[in-house]
Amino acid sequence: MTAQRMWLLKYVAASLPAFVTVGWWQWAVWAYGYYGCTGGLKNLQPCFAGGVNIIGALGIGLFWCQLLAWVCVPLSLYLLLDVWVRHSSANRRGPGGGR
Repeated sequence: MTAQRMWLLKYVAASLPAFVTVGWWQWAVWAYGYYGCTGGLKNLQPCFAGGVNIIGALGIGLFWCQLLAWVCVPLSLYLLLDVWVRHSSANRRGPGGGR
């Protein structure tokens, strides 16, 4: 694997916590309306998408992902900054220097 791909993989891995939590949250908001789910946060009725009850995924997305986003987004920003600093310093040292 080339050095460029390794750095790309590190950037993608650093951004995953934010993309997963915010993406799941936004998917849950969309699915709640699209599949016609009813009920409040504590009283969600069974909600089916293609014969599969998605109430568990909706509960995680509508409640936990909103809370986790407050931790995961700053964590991803910190990790992205850390990868960028390491990448910059590796480029200054020249080829083969630092990973």
